[in-house]
Amino acid sequence: MSKIHECQKSKSNITNLKVLDNNTFAYSTKLHGIILIDLDECKVKKNITNKYLNSTVTAHSFSPNSKMFAFVNNRVIYIIDIYTNETLQTIQTADEDITIINFDTSSTYIIAGTVNGRVLQYRYNKTSLLSRLCSFPHYRSSIYLNIKDNENFVSAFAFHKNMFACSGYGGAIIIIDLYSHRELEIITHNRTRVEALCFIGNNTVISGNGDGTIDITSLGNTKVHKTINTPLSTVRHIIVMPNPDYIMVAGTTNIISIIDIKKLKITHSKYVELDSNIIKIGIIDGESLVVAQENNKIVIIELASVSKLKSLIVNNCLEDAYKLIHKEPMLRGSYEHKILEERFNDDYLKSAKALINQNKAQASDILALYKNVHSKQSEIKNLFEAFANLKRFNDLFLEKKYALAYSISSKFPPLKLTAQYKKMEQIFKIAFSNAQKHVLNGNLDAAKALLNEYNVVASKKTIIRLILTQNREFVEFLEAVKKKDFINIDKLINKNALFTQIPTYLALNDEIEEKLDAIKHNINISELDIVKNLLCELENIPSISKRVQILNIEYKNLQLLQAAYEKNNFKLCYEILDSHKSLANTELARLLEKHWSKLMQQCEEYALQGNIKDIKKTLGNLIGLSTRHSKIGDLVRVSFHVRIKFLMDEENFRGAETIIYTYIDIFGSDSEINQIMKRFEKISSIKLAISQNQSNRRPRNGWTDSSMIMRQES
Repeated sequence: MSKIHECQKSKSNITNLKVLDNNTFAYSTKLHGIILIDLDECKVKKNITNKYLNSTVTAHSFSPNSKMFAFVNNRVIYIIDIYTNETLQTIQTADEDITIINFDTSSTYIIAGTVNGRVLQYRYNKTSLLSRLCSFPHYRSSIYLNIKDNENFVSAFAFHKNMFACSGYGGAIIIIDLYSHRELEIITHNRTRVEALCFIGNNTVISGNGDGTIDITSLGNTKVHKTINTPLSTVRHIIVMPNPDYIMVAGTTNIISIIDIKKLKITHSKYVELDSNIIKIGIIDGESLVVAQENNKIVIIELASVSKLKSLIVNNCLEDAYKLIHKEPMLRGSYEHKILEERFNDDYLKSAKALINQNKAQASDILALYKNVHSKQSEIKNLFEAFANLKRFNDLFLEKKYALAYSISSKFPPLKLTAQYKKMEQIFKIAFSNAQKHVLNGNLDAAKALLNEYNVVASKKTIIRLILTQNREFVEFLEAVKKKDFINIDKLINKNALFTQIPTYLALNDEIEEKLDAIKHNINISELDIVKNLLCELENIPSISKRVQILNIEYKNLQLLQAAYEKNNFKLCYEILDSHKSLANTELARLLEKHWSKLMQQCEEYALQGNIKDIKKTLGNLIGLSTRHSKIGDLVRVSFHVRIKFLMDEENFRGAETIIYTYIDIFGSDSEINQIMKRFEKISSIKLAISQNQSNRRPRNGWTDSSMIMRQES
């Protein structure tokens, strides 16, 4: 059982919790603001209050950079500095309630989910809506028609680098690039409410569902997913552990479970059982958990610590180290566990060396540290039993009775560590090589004479039988390997898979794998000439034809990307990148995406100033980039929204009215402009003359038909 220490008792209900920098964590409450706690002493470092941070708050989030706290009250987002209590920004949102907010990984954006299923993006330091990222339900007309009032929702967010995942009504998970607004993936295999989301690296997303299951989906192939039934009725918290093969999950009860996502099994159904239901969980340096409970207590739970395992190894407490690993499966496969196994292997070899030198006492002393390690007892016992037969093994070796010596070493594998066994293997390889030469020269009797004594050796007789009984095909295979005639090699292997055990073939296969790895590496660093030459060398090998075909496609796509880049045709560069996801890991792709990110940050600033002219100037012909129209269109929309609001604030109602009509001519009617028009009519007393045709909604990217927007700025 993990050690549990009570750290704090809140005066009112806990709403959120975050592990911060500088050995601190913070939690927010219904009635008593935000409290910063020193982790070492569990003492209050600071208490921050705000008159709007009260029981009517509907959503809240700490920033990843540990500096800010955002909360929503009466449809206003407040962002405060958690160290100075300064209100950094207040954002008046649209006429709908917000139920979930989060900062992105850079702490630049605030993402909000509404009761109407809309996912909205703001900058933390600006007041205008930057974008509507997506809406729920994901387009399913039959579902949409059945939604009743107040039933729609956005339920879960997750972030990883520039990727954002969200889920809502209907159970779909939408994954978006925050800088380009490309929909990277849409996962629709689940219709259950998703309560929690997390990324595992770049290629996997995990969802915790309202029915107590978790789904593991590869982003490379979203049609394939794995489902694990947890012991929980619902999964609301997913904690990724230092060993990424494991996650912790919790729901609305007092139990934390551990799941092995690699083996798809529950490792501990009740790893931790608390005295009250769980509200929030944070992880501290992979060493411990901080958990807020329904009874307003906050506890610290010591985990199976990597640092503890490391300390046990350093201090030679190896028995305790193995006990800890046996008790805590999350430590299995960790770097420290590998170090421990390497330590045992080194000691095992030292003990074997002592036994070879007939020093049994020294061998026993070396392995004494492991005498009570249950998992090693069989291995240690077999070692000493094997070397009890060393004299007999050595005698057979000296008498050149290799078949009998092989028989003993097969029964007692540790004898394979001896110099005698290694010498026998050398002798066999020479005999086998010479036998091959005799077979090639048509001298089968000489080959048989060389290999005859090995015919009864279990590990050798199969390959010997192959060379002696199928000598014609064997000769053909050797010739094919020598000439690198891969078509014939493949044909002969299909006839007899034993050919794959021939040493010359194994060496050739290793060479091929090295070249495949070299192609991948050189694609990533854009060394096209090297890639071309390597592909030519591997193009006629049937066994790897599919792999080579995929690499060849990547090579050709990279050629196109490189050519477009050299011509400064950035529009084509991004079109190629967006059409071929496999290029994303190349150095050139990373460079281009970094450039795009800078462009977007600059254009966002212009949009939030109502400056469409400089957006167009900055983007140039990229404004016509069809694969990223969603992001570009949002920037243009926002620039109109901000300009209209500015004119209304200046009481220039005629100017605002003109831009509203222009906006509708370009974009048609949408939720954002409807809110602005409603406010305009209220404060200006001007009734807008919007025709039925103008009030109709248009395709989201219909703005690209506007010559005013698409015309290049000089």
